[in-house]
Amino acid sequence: MKKLFKRFFRAEKRFVNESKRELRLLITFTLGFTIAFTWRQTIFDLSQEFIKFITNTSNYSFLSILTSIFITFLSLFLIYSTSHWLKERNDS
Repeated sequence: MKKLFKRFFRAEKRFVNESKRELRLLITFTLGFTIAFTWRQTIFDLSQEFIKFITNTSNYSFLSILTSIFITFLSLFLIYSTSHWLKERNDS
């Protein structure tokens, strides 16, 4: 009976530690998403000014589409670069 209680409290401690770890991850994810959401418009506006400077276009719809395409390609490049840089290497 004593072993059962020890095993139960050991499992409870692991559960509490895992819960704390998951809560920290949730808070980090939430705050990261909040930061990204607040910078979204700023990045779009800066990119739009850059595209406007390059193309000299005044059509807002066309400019918005070009800006979105530019941000998409830039983001894909950054994703590819970081995934290549962070890839696990098997050094045998």
